[in-house]
Formats: sequence, structure tokens, C-alpha cells
Amino acid sequence: MHKLYKILLLGLAAGILNAIPMAFLSPAWQPVAATLLHWLALSIVIAYARMPLESWATGMLIAVLTSLPMGILLYPASALGVLQALGIALVLGGLLGFTAERLVQDQP
Repeated sequence: MHKLYKILLLGLAAGILNAIPMAFLSPAWQPVAATLLHWLALSIVIAYARMPLESWATGMLIAVLTSLPMGILLYPASALGVLQALGIALVLGGLLGFTAERLVQDQP
């Protein structure tokens, strides 16, 4: 399978994991769609980013930096919601960075 397809599948999995709680809590579809698209694009950025860090740390850093504005937009009145979005971004970004290196970059 082409590397880009694998990366997009990883991003889709991360987006679904992040969007499942949002789908149950919010009746609007726009935040759920924005979250899915965010993780699809973020998977490409994390997979091809080169930093002097481990792959999981690179994923965490990029995910938190890109999720902070999105968390502020999705939860404008709730600081706890922003912290929740950042916590999920830490976990999913680290997993995405780790799996992108292992499953995508190390393959021939």
C-alpha cells in the first residue's frame, strides 16, 4: 500500500477516536467534521515532519500546537474543554507519531 494511504488511514483512525465523544455530546456536525479533517491533515504533517526529537514527541508537539487554536474555537466558554482537547491531542499525537514511524517510514 502506498505510504500516503497508510498515513491517511492512521489520521482517519485518530480522527474517529477524537470525534466519537464529540458526536455523542454535540448535535452539530460541523465540529465533528472539523475534527476529522484536522486529524487527516495532521497525520500527513506529523508523518513527514523532521525534528530533532523522537517520533512520538514530534507528534505530541505538533498535535498540541495545532489543537490549541481548534480547542479555543470549539470550546470558547470552557477552559476545561480546551484542556480536554489538548489532552486528547497529546495522546493521539504521540500515538500517531509513533505508529507513523513504525508502520510507514520504516517500510520499504
